[in-house]
Amino acid sequence: MYRKLSSTELDSLLCTINRDQHFLYYSYLTCRRPNTAHYGQFTESGELFGVLAYLRGLPFHAFSVYSLHESFDLQSMMAFMKEELQLPDGAVGSFILNEEEMDVFSRQIEISGSPKKLLLMKHVHQEALPSRDERVIRLQPSSYGLIETKMAELQTMAFTKEELNHPFYGVMNHDELIAVGGYHIFSENYVELGNIGTDAAWRRNGYGKSVCTELTRSGREVTPHVYLNVLEGNVGAIQLYQSIGYEPICTQYIVEFVIGSGPREYQI
Repeated sequence: MYRKLSSTELDSLLCTINRDQHFLYYSYLTCRRPNTAHYGQFTESGELFGVLAYLRGLPFHAFSVYSLHESFDLQSMMAFMKEELQLPDGAVGSFILNEEEMDVFSRQIEISGSPKKLLLMKHVHQEALPSRDERVIRLQPSSYGLIETKMAELQTMAFTKEELNHPFYGVMNHDELIAVGGYHIFSENYVELGNIGTDAAWRRNGYGKSVCTELTRSGREVTPHVYLNVLEGNVGAIQLYQSIGYEPICTQYIVEFVIGSGPREYQI
């Protein structure tokens, strides 16, 4: 049996979920909840086997999955949600899975392309934060147009206009925004850095590290739980984050898949 979950059921899930191991779905239960639809697979007696959630408002089909039982059938759940949400045939969806989920669910869906390995990192060494860099400023509403343009140039697909409500920090060269960083989530519960980048012509000047430092410092002022995601192959970025106090806490995969299609074997 499949149906939409109630707010009470989502609250119950929130009380039991491990944020560090299910970081994306945790965000769907908290800050992103108003823009998400959560559907569950239940037994006839009402036991919940697992949840598949859909996030509205992004330029791609964004899902998150949370399994509570080995019998959770992601393939059938996906087919059900495709009809419920009226998603087009052949559409490609995306979600992030931890290693255990990847081992199970990669055999239930048709993966499109190769999964990308992703590290979730958390700031744990506040003493490692460098001193303030005067070149980095907090960007004001007058710079929002520059930020949106820069997000498009950097191809930050997960950026949404609502994130302009969070602080942004950057480096200006006259009227040009040459380095920028912001947040996907900024709350007392937890913070997630995102939307970070430097123009190619201005790299290797320390701007990225300085922007990340100020983002982290600002985040730590509101919560001890400050996170970011980085592709495992981006060794330079990982070393930069470690140098300012971050440590990897969970290995994940960014997975794209054909929505509502049959299973296909895939080797990690």
